[in-house]
Amino acid sequence: MITLFEMTFAKVIEWIPIWSYAKLLVTCWLVIPYFSGAAYVYEHYVRPFFVNPQTVKIWYIPRKKDIFSKPDDILAAAEKYIKENGPEAFEKLVNKADREAKNTSNTYTFYEENYRY
Repeated sequence: MITLFEMTFAKVIEWIPIWSYAKLLVTCWLVIPYFSGAAYVYEHYVRPFFVNPQTVKIWYIPRKKDIFSKPDDILAAAEKYIKENGPEAFEKLVNKADREAKNTSNTYTFYEENYRY
């Protein structure tokens, strides 16, 4: 990831004199077991995607045709969704979102006791 970042922003990074030191510090933080940097990144960013897979269905995409047209908002998108799919489908969508919000309201993640990192 660091190499990909470096290759993408090479022209900008040339102007940052401490980039090599910052890269060294990040790499040491990730690699040295005392700091547990890689375990932290795995537990907080990687593992939640595999433990709680979520599908994203985008049905609201705001579009603005010109300055004088009515801007799209969430109510207009909801009305459009109801017209296309019916009120029952909208109720299902709202209920599903409520259930997922209740299930994911706990911000703490519990792992198995015998899981080895």
